[in-house]
Amino acid sequence: MHEAHRTSGHSPRYCQKHSSKRISEAIDSIIRPSTIRKLLNSSTITKSIKRKPTPAIKPRHKVTRADFAAQFLSKTRIWRRVVFSDEKKFNLDGPDGYQYYWHDVRNEQEIFSKRVSGGGSVMGSQNSECYTKMLDNYLMLFLDNLRENHGILRPIFQQDNASIHESRFTKAHIEALGIRKLKWPAKSPDINPIENVWGQLAWSVYEGGRQFDTKDELKAQIVRSWKSIKQSYLQHLVNGMPTRMAQVVLKNGGPIDSKY
Repeated sequence: MHEAHRTSGHSPRYCQKHSSKRISEAIDSIIRPSTIRKLLNSSTITKSIKRKPTPAIKPRHKVTRADFAAQFLSKTRIWRRVVFSDEKKFNLDGPDGYQYYWHDVRNEQEIFSKRVSGGGSVMGSQNSECYTKMLDNYLMLFLDNLRENHGILRPIFQQDNASIHESRFTKAHIEALGIRKLKWPAKSPDINPIENVWGQLAWSVYEGGRQFDTKDELKAQIVRSWKSIKQSYLQHLVNGMPTRMAQVVLKNGGPIDSKY
């Protein structure tokens, strides 16, 4: 136990860069990662926090973002027809690798550059073929449900500009399915309300610095956390889309505080 605490506190950079599982491996000990997490939680100089993101938005991205937002400033009712989408990767040792880390409170917090890296899930990474199969098996049924049971006769599908979405194979498949698609500006996760959902979901899944030993444990917790998200919260996010558009215009296409 003393060795685990000594290792985590020996070097601030070591503490910042490693999860409790990595610390356990590094000291070549039989101490379980959960025991080390409890020890780190009880320490007065360490806490589990998330690295601060800085969006990689270039001037050309700001222009397209501002144009997009201006186009939809007055189209406030369109958002109830939009089916938002996004991929989310969940890891055994915390969200997005080491975005959450054990931080030495005596040092400055770390910052990471937030970039698209291909996405993934507990079921593995995707390619265009896998993605289009998902559209066939899930999206089409969801769109039919909107038309038949919710009176949304012309739903619009939103997706970002990830390579598997923009491939010739995927584009041809979406066109063949007759899906109406929303042209989405690049580098705009802050405009997508699903990012807020992912944030709440990840907070629930990894609450208290929770980590997992197997994919089955992780998947079970994801399902439990997903079921706990209230419909009213999702509706609140959709209702906040006009505010997001206004914020993007006011920021001249720059990143916004996506709390709406």
